[in-house]
Amino acid sequence: MRSAKMPAEVNAPTIRACAMELTVFLSKVFGIGLIIMGVAIMIRRRYFIPVFGAFVEERLVRFVVSLAELIAGLFLVIGHNVWSPLPAAIISLLGWMAVIEATAYLLLPDDVLEKFIGTFNAPAWYLFGGLFTILIGIYLASFGFGWL
Repeated sequence: MRSAKMPAEVNAPTIRACAMELTVFLSKVFGIGLIIMGVAIMIRRRYFIPVFGAFVEERLVRFVVSLAELIAGLFLVIGHNVWSPLPAAIISLLGWMAVIEATAYLLLPDDVLEKFIGTFNAPAWYLFGGLFTILIGIYLASFGFGWL
């Protein structure tokens, strides 16, 4: 089995600095993205309810979206498996959540997915989820742009 070797001149402080730079960058990207998604979810929740309701029925769409989510999640899990400070942990958690969710969408039977999505596919959940998403986005963006 082949293992990756690090050059001798790379030391632990350099690795930590690179990880922190990546965390700052990803905090900016995810922060802005989560704010936009949260606002969209709250404002257009009546639009999203049938969209997510049809997600189970649209197998090709579910497969393609799940595959993209799985690849994106794996990029985060492998490229940013950092659990300190808190913004880094949030980003790593988002990666793991994406991998788990995508795997579930790919492997679980349609009836199980329909029950799961049906449980959360209600206007009240979209208000709560949108607000929570906005708050996480504000926190990450604040960290990334140095506003904290």
